[in-house]
Amino acid sequence: MRPRNWVLVVLLIPFVAVLWPPLYAHPKPTILGMPMFIWYQFAWAIITAALTIVVYAIQQERGEAASTERDDAR
Repeated sequence: MRPRNWVLVVLLIPFVAVLWPPLYAHPKPTILGMPMFIWYQFAWAIITAALTIVVYAIQQERGEAASTERDDAR
């Protein structure tokens, strides 16, 4: 049986943060003249990329560990 990949739940954080408008549907605060809606969306694009890299690295590490265990069992 495959172990569950709970680390993938981390990828739901940006999904919820961007799809819940009460969090960011405000004109203020502004950054460099951009209303909150624009910089909030842009910030989450960067955060999502970073989270995806972290989840990918963890998944790769787990995969290498599992393949090593399989090779040792043979």
